[in-house]
Amino acid sequence: MRIGVREAVFSANCFVAAMLALFISFTLGLERPFWAVATVYIASQPLSGAVRSKAVFRLLGTVIGGAAAVVMVPALVDAPLLLSLALALWVALCQFISLFDRTPRSYIFMLAGYTAALIGFPAVTQPDTIFETAVLRTQEIGIGVACAAIVHAVIWPRSVTTLLGTRIRTLLDEAEDWISDVLAPTPAEGADAKRRRLAGDVTELHSMAAHVPFDTAAARPTQAVLAALQDRFVLLLPLVSAVEDRIQSLAALGATPPPIAGLVADIRTWAHAPESISPEALIARCGTLSAQPPSADWAGLLAGNLVSRLRELVEALDTTRLVAAQAIAPDRPTPERIRNLLRERQQRPLHRDAPLALLSAAATVIAVLGCCAFWIATGWPEGGVAAMIAAVVCCFFATMDDPVPAQRGFLVWTAVSLPLASLYLFALLPMVHSFETLALVLAPPLLVGGALMALPHWYSRMMPLVIGFAGGLALTNNFTANAASFFNGSIAQLIGIGASVLVTRTFRSLGAGTAIRRLRRAGWRDLAELSAQSGALPIAAWRSRMLDRVGLLAARIGDVEQADRDLGMAALRELRMGVNLAQLVPDPAEEAGDLDALRADIAAHFRARQRAGTDLPAEPLLARIDAAITTSWTLPDGSARRARLAALTGLRRNFFPAVPGWEPLKEAA
Repeated sequence: MRIGVREAVFSANCFVAAMLALFISFTLGLERPFWAVATVYIASQPLSGAVRSKAVFRLLGTVIGGAAAVVMVPALVDAPLLLSLALALWVALCQFISLFDRTPRSYIFMLAGYTAALIGFPAVTQPDTIFETAVLRTQEIGIGVACAAIVHAVIWPRSVTTLLGTRIRTLLDEAEDWISDVLAPTPAEGADAKRRRLAGDVTELHSMAAHVPFDTAAARPTQAVLAALQDRFVLLLPLVSAVEDRIQSLAALGATPPPIAGLVADIRTWAHAPESISPEALIARCGTLSAQPPSADWAGLLAGNLVSRLRELVEALDTTRLVAAQAIAPDRPTPERIRNLLRERQQRPLHRDAPLALLSAAATVIAVLGCCAFWIATGWPEGGVAAMIAAVVCCFFATMDDPVPAQRGFLVWTAVSLPLASLYLFALLPMVHSFETLALVLAPPLLVGGALMALPHWYSRMMPLVIGFAGGLALTNNFTANAASFFNGSIAQLIGIGASVLVTRTFRSLGAGTAIRRLRRAGWRDLAELSAQSGALPIAAWRSRMLDRVGLLAARIGDVEQADRDLGMAALRELRMGVNLAQLVPDPAEEAGDLDALRADIAAHFRARQRAGTDLPAEPLLARIDAAITTSWTLPDGSARRARLAALTGLRRNFFPAVPGWEPLKEAA
């Protein structure tokens, strides 16, 4: 742990913004200034653009959630069970939309959900004040986010765009280094680790890109360019893996033709030194080699497939470099090639897991209603606090595969904040008689907590501590220290968090391995639908969803056991299968029977895998692919036959990487 200048400045900015928000709230006579203080720390991020985006989304979500509470509470206050159910369902609905949406605006829906709980449950005993409470919370949140955004933008702002440019250069260097290792004459150590690191950094790129529209930089890359760049990096993962597999397979057979070996060496040189060879020259060489009839054996098929993949690799890396240059220097003119790429990507469908989003929403309903039932049954005045905290904690961590460890940490650090809050509430604050003294007294814990928040591995600990500390003090214009209220409220908070942990662990907890298997089953479903199509395949929409899934898989591969990691890498190959299937379109003058039968078998295979939830033996499919390869040799030589053979070779290699190669004499016998 090291707190440097950046962390110290971030902490100072947070503290200045919090005190400014507190001072404004006191001056305006608002009833709950501590809401503004907590909001400053919730909205604050080390990058100034991230603060702005979170501030805007938080304010919008607060307005929507407050409006929902104003509608529900007065109408149902005389029916506690119905009101509890209505608020729980509202939180769950907003959470479901947030998880299903999967765009930066999803934060708005999440805020709209638990804001209604934060406003609605405490107002049950005073329903006539619900409108004032909603307006008050909106005002406090507005003051908090405005102070955070202004202070972080004025005092040593840290631009998202500048940092993003550095990360893009690092990502490109990592990709080029990995490609160079894959194309090396002998297998390089650590290639798998480099692939996982690249996958993780691509995920970080996605997170940073969400804040770019709100950045302080004068020239910013568009989100479309950044999304296209992420796609290019993700597409490299299975493509480079396919090239690596073909190179190793040919080397194992001792059958790498010298022209292909020379091409591989030149592409390796170009990967490290783009100016050494033009990509057009490399693509032309790939075309020349592809035009040569392959030998009618497995080595020849592998060589033909490798040349096709090398051409794709050169085109993909060249495009990635162009998009990266556009993202790093957004004020430069956009090349026509990039504009075409962005137009193709405008209607990109994403992977959405409706059952998991529904399960998360159901867990939230159960946790909130459980707390409400306890509240109603016991008549405990602070029971509403437990219900609203349960809603908040369930929403906070819903995007995680397994929220339980994070929720448990939230519970621990909230508990840690309570003795500190009680020390201030009952020992230090009674001696404070001016705002200046109050700021001085609050400085030590808030400055230390803010500095630690700037460290990624401490953020999840300090956030609940600071929120718990600010909420426990409950600073108002008229200071009162009610021990019974404090301790009852503190216990209610812990009960609410504990209920979230218990319900999530029972109904919602998934490991990264389980998430990988769910993503693969979704991919199998789409592959079955794709295989069952006749004629030209709708490859664009399918590839878009699969690219998104590959990105989600890549982010998880480094966090699982080897068995699940192998499943994740197998899923990367399935993206290549879809591309191979798209190339199996019969010639108009040709009977489509063999290819249609093969695609029907592939569709049946993936449907069976989806039902079983695991890999299945596929020996009949192997025979069908081998028969299609044999039949393809009877077609007239030309680009169509060579493309089909390359696609069939890729399918065979991706389906059966451990099976010996195709044997023409055996098939002909």
